[in-house]
Amino acid sequence: KPVASIDMAMMGLSLVAVVAGITRSHSGASNGACPFVLHNQTTCTLKAFKWTNETSVEGCCASCAATPNCGAWEYTPVTGLHEGNCHLKTSPGPAKFQQGTTCGTKGSLPPFPTPPPPPAPLPPAPPAPKGSPNIVWFLTDDQDQKLGGSFPQHNGVGPMPKTKAALADKGATATQWFIHTPICCPSRSELVTGRYFHNLKGQGGGCMHINEELVNNQTFALYLHNRGYTVGMFGKYLNANPKVPPPGIDAYMTNGGGEYMAPQFDTKGVSDLAPYHMPDGGWTGNRSDYTTSVVGNMSLAWLKKVAAGPRPFFAYIAPKACHEPFTPAPWYADFWDPSWPATEPRPISWNASFESRKNHHGNIATNPLISESCASYVTLSHHNRWRALMSVDDLIDDVVGFIEQQGLADNTYFLYSSDHGFQLGEFNLLIDKRQHYDHDIRIHLLARGPGIAAGSTFPYPGTQVDMAPTWLGMAGLAKPAGMDGRSIAPLLIDPTAPGVPSETVAHITALAPKGTAAFADSWRKEVFIEYYFNDPNTKCRTYPTEDSTNNFITLRTMAGSQYGDVSYTEYETGNQNNQDINFSHVDFVEVYNLTTDDWQMMNLARPGDATQAALKVKVHAWFDCKGDECP
Repeated sequence: KPVASIDMAMMGLSLVAVVAGITRSHSGASNGACPFVLHNQTTCTLKAFKWTNETSVEGCCASCAATPNCGAWEYTPVTGLHEGNCHLKTSPGPAKFQQGTTCGTKGSLPPFPTPPPPPAPLPPAPPAPKGSPNIVWFLTDDQDQKLGGSFPQHNGVGPMPKTKAALADKGATATQWFIHTPICCPSRSELVTGRYFHNLKGQGGGCMHINEELVNNQTFALYLHNRGYTVGMFGKYLNANPKVPPPGIDAYMTNGGGEYMAPQFDTKGVSDLAPYHMPDGGWTGNRSDYTTSVVGNMSLAWLKKVAAGPRPFFAYIAPKACHEPFTPAPWYADFWDPSWPATEPRPISWNASFESRKNHHGNIATNPLISESCASYVTLSHHNRWRALMSVDDLIDDVVGFIEQQGLADNTYFLYSSDHGFQLGEFNLLIDKRQHYDHDIRIHLLARGPGIAAGSTFPYPGTQVDMAPTWLGMAGLAKPAGMDGRSIAPLLIDPTAPGVPSETVAHITALAPKGTAAFADSWRKEVFIEYYFNDPNTKCRTYPTEDSTNNFITLRTMAGSQYGDVSYTEYETGNQNNQDINFSHVDFVEVYNLTTDDWQMMNLARPGDATQAALKVKVHAWFDCKGDECP
């Protein structure tokens, strides 16, 4: 649900008009009544189960009336979108203002929630200490690592050669980096707060079970502001995107993902930035505006503004790519390099037999074999994901190049990652994420900056929950006691290297008084994964992504640990919307040895196994942890 909704009556907008007797105008449909209630300038936010392209409100209305189980729809007057401009839904979600969009329902919309008061203005930031570095964070959506879509590259090829040259070749590439929750809103909430899902979750709604009140007023930006930083955020923030920027963010141009073409953004503090000069309160592009380009152009305009200023900067740059529907920029729509793979990877788990999946949980065991037409859909998705990432490659190269031109690269940390991995036919799940398997939870992390060795690898296990403490640490700040993650700065940065900012050195010295080698020896040998069922999210009409069995906690231990390269997962059936899932009634267990079973085909769960009993104790200790007590 939206964190803040606009009271449309106060804006002078016409909220409701009854549509009676509209005739169906889309091809092949007969005339007939379409009795929906029309809500202008409104999006009804529940996720669509079907997208179509229509040329009018009437056509969208009739399309919903002709579709079984369609109880609401929304129409945007932009044609030719790959994902369709008519979104059919089972029922309306909470209403949200969106210029140009029309929502149709069979009854009234849920009442507009009373907008919370805007956060009180923060006091002026003090001057940042001398020796404070700049920080640039790049974040993509759904970019896989295990399937070859990011870094380290597979077989020396990938869709982002410029990023490889600018960041991987001149910095460090992580080899054991993971996401804590493999779905968008929780992952991003955990990223900006440094907290695990069980310390952010709510019941009965929220942003994919996240209690947003525990997120937006407690992000990393608040602490950096108080340290004297200026913070700009551009692109996707949270799926339920707040209209008003969280405290500490000076330049705000964000959305919940939005459309690839003609994107809409919530805005504040960017009206002076060319070429768009977006007013406070919101901006919608036209059909020629591609979202990654808009994010890149605005990020660069802001960096040009602040680069010469007195304050260090933090730039949070998060394009939509390569999220479904994987729409590439028009200028890359037909590109395919001859060295790139003709299809998505097809390991042993791709289009797996029923027999090989029978000891896996929920719909993993029951999804049908992949049809030829749906296999083609997966391959097209793979191609367009790489094409969409080409624009991200341009964005990263342009931002890094600009900071180099300004002579600031030697005092700037660049970091680049994704909000989770992805699947492309593994276990007969066509596309998406949401599972505990490595293809959904392994992600890339690239880092470049003073004290980070060029062309190096970063072998220490961690998750995105560790990033906020790391950003604060780079700025010379200890993590707040309420943050669950830990700074990886002593593992990533050599404080004795020339040019490391003094504030960063002070942080590393405080965290690692016995030296970085001793700190590394004491670092955790596992990561913790946590997820709660959202919705079936059926693809290609027949293949659900998940069912209500898909609530899990996972302990993912590394090769070299006492347990080896192992994944241990407990499931509890239910729906967090209706009841709190606390894993006190575990009804299924999966255990995999990834040294011998890299694609997690053979479930080794055995009742009474002593090692698995020890893993159970450890995963529940993680699930119960909070703040400084988390490993």
